[in-house]
This record gives sequence, structure tokens and C-alpha cells, in this order.
Amino acid sequence: MTEAARRPLRWIIPSAIAILVIVVGAVAWGQLRPASPATVATQFWQLLADGKAQQALALTSTPTPQNGLLLTDTVYRDADRGIADVRAGAAQTTGATASVSVEFAQHGKPVTTQVKLRRVDGGPLHPAHWLVANPPLATVTTTIAAHGQANTLSVDGHALPVPGDGTLEIPALPGTYTFALGSTSKLLAPAPTTVAVPAGTTAASVRLALGASAQLGPQAVAAANTMLTGCFVAQHIAATCPMRQAIINLIPLTAEDGMLYKLSPAPKLAFNPKTMQVTSTANGTMLVSTIDHVWGNLPNSAVFSVAFDVVVSGDTFKVVPHGTGVTLVNYTGATA
Repeated sequence: MTEAARRPLRWIIPSAIAILVIVVGAVAWGQLRPASPATVATQFWQLLADGKAQQALALTSTPTPQNGLLLTDTVYRDADRGIADVRAGAAQTTGATASVSVEFAQHGKPVTTQVKLRRVDGGPLHPAHWLVANPPLATVTTTIAAHGQANTLSVDGHALPVPGDGTLEIPALPGTYTFALGSTSKLLAPAPTTVAVPAGTTAASVRLALGASAQLGPQAVAAANTMLTGCFVAQHIAATCPMRQAIINLIPLTAEDGMLYKLSPAPKLAFNPKTMQVTSTANGTMLVSTIDHVWGNLPNSAVFSVAFDVVVSGDTFKVVPHGTGVTLVNYTGATA
């Protein structure tokens, strides 16, 4: 190569290196320069709108909450979030803190929230960046009342660990969640319960219980009827009747052994799946007459209602009187 050919290379190569250094430096500066508070604030709420809970929480300075059942991407993605049209409003920066007004719509209703941020200095290899200091985490007080019968817990169809009966404090991001307990018992069924956590809410509560399967109601009503009618045997109150004394006390007579008891008509019963009780929808009447030759015939009648608790254990159940089991509604007659 001649000297004349070498001369252009003497400045082309250094120029190329200089340009490369400038480009690399520009890219590095772009990567090192922190995103503005407004950018971080809108990015945070846009991630929530997209159901990306973990990425959103990574932009916060809040420690990872306990009982984060609702904070996974899997669960939050299917929650009814309803967040859309996220945009930044006014922003104010004072030293290492900033406040950004973020506007969005939740289920079509306009919402404006103030996002607080703080700047974190990460050192030479970790440039300064802004983190959200007030993420919208609400505490959902969750009461589980399944009497030890729950085998599964789901939120919007996603299976979660099943805590025991009691109260649990669960953090939640803005959205509407549908909880449901499940059981292997054929007598119990899920009873989906919805809890709403709109933006700006700091606390909510939900009570979870199991519902009754289709077969439990008729079986419980039949068992309650059998228990009640079984108390009236040969015009006497059976000694094995669990409500014996309460039934006798419906009529204020003192010579119970000399009385004849008749149930006419029996109360009409129905099952309430919310309270897990069998109660009377129409009152019953107990007729009582005396066989005392001194006092003669003393006709008496008592109109009464009944209530039974239905207790399920696995695939079996029993009905037990609620309190005394019977309540006097009206008494007619004479006292001895």
C-alpha cells in the first residue's frame, strides 16, 4: 500500500473510534439517567391496569407484605381491575421526594390519586432512581368460618393455600375479587363471595363460609321433622326427646304426667342455607288436655315455632335444637 493510500486511514480509524465512544456514551447515559417521577408514577399504575402486580410492586419502596395471596401476577391478572386511561397530571419534586398526580378511570369512573415517590441513590453501578412510596395496598380482613370443613380456597378460580378457620389480614391491590371455599363433603358446596377494593380504599372485609349442597336441605328438613314428631308418642312427650322439657313448658300446667299431648298441626319447616338452620315457616300447634278427675277437662293449646342447627361433619350431618328448640308464640287455655 502506498503512502498516499495510508494517509486517509490515519484519520478515518481514530474518527470511527471517537464516534463509537460517543455512541456508547450516549447509550450508557440514557440507561443511567433515571426515569422522571411522572414516568415512574404512570408506569406503576399502567402495570396495575395490565394486571402485572409483581412488576408494579418492584417499583415501590414498600417491603414485601405477608400473606400476599392476592399479589401474584396469576391472581391479579384475573381480578376485575377495571383500570384504564392512565395519564400523568401535575408533578412536584423537592429534593429526594416527589409527588405526581395520576389520573385514570376505574370501571368508567374518573379517579385522581397522588403518587408519592422518593429517590434512591444506588451507587456507581446502580444509578439513582425513583420508587413509589405509597402503593395502593388495602388490608382485606378475611374471616374464614368453615368449621374445619374447607379443603380448598380459590380467588377468581385460582387455587390458593387454605388457611384454617379464623381471621386473616390479606393485602390487596385495587380490584374486585371473588373468593370461594371448597370441600370434599357431598353435603357442602362453594359459596362465592365478592369483595371490592376500589382505588383509594385502605380496608375491606369479607366473611367466607361453605354453602349447602342441593341434597343437604331436603335431608335436614326430613331429619328435623322426624326429631319433632318423634317427641309426641302415644299422647305423651317421649323421654328421649331432646326438647322434652321445653315442649312441656310451652303450657303452664303443673301436672304434666296427667296431660295428653297432641301435635296438630305440625309446623312447616324449611332449610336456610345461609344460617345452616331448619326453621318453621308456619307455626305448629300443640293441643293439651287433662285426665285429672278433680279439675276436669282443661283444654289448652300452644302455638309455637321451632329452630334447629344443621351440623355437617364430612359426608354426615345431624340436626340439634337451636337453644331450647321451641319458642312459644301464643297460649290459649286454663291453668290448674
